[in-house]
Amino acid sequence: MDSYSETQKEILAIETRKTRKKLFIIAFVILLSGLLALLMANAVNATTLIFIAVVPLIFVGLAFLAMKEPLLAMILGAAVIVALWVITYVQFGNRSLISGILVKAVLITLFISGFQNAIEANRVRKEMR
Repeated sequence: MDSYSETQKEILAIETRKTRKKLFIIAFVILLSGLLALLMANAVNATTLIFIAVVPLIFVGLAFLAMKEPLLAMILGAAVIVALWVITYVQFGNRSLISGILVKAVLITLFISGFQNAIEANRVRKEMR
């Protein structure tokens, strides 16, 4: 029984770490795509750099939350991204759906993988109770 409990703790730690890593990668991808967009528009200055750093910083915070509540962190992260995409759609219309499609595909893939890890961590946590 003790061996099973240790294995469950190890699985929980691994899945939580994977979720956290996905959130850090999402933050990096968002920051990198924002920097690339600024460079392409030749609009790099202190104000725009601060502006594009806000969402990645939110995801860094969510990565730290993921150590305690991985599923909640992924849900909040998905809500932030969906809200960002809705705001962009309202502001720029249909063009925003297609622009950055590669980045959106990468983010969706990372979210799917992160949710799988978070759900597994949540399952193991419930099983340990």
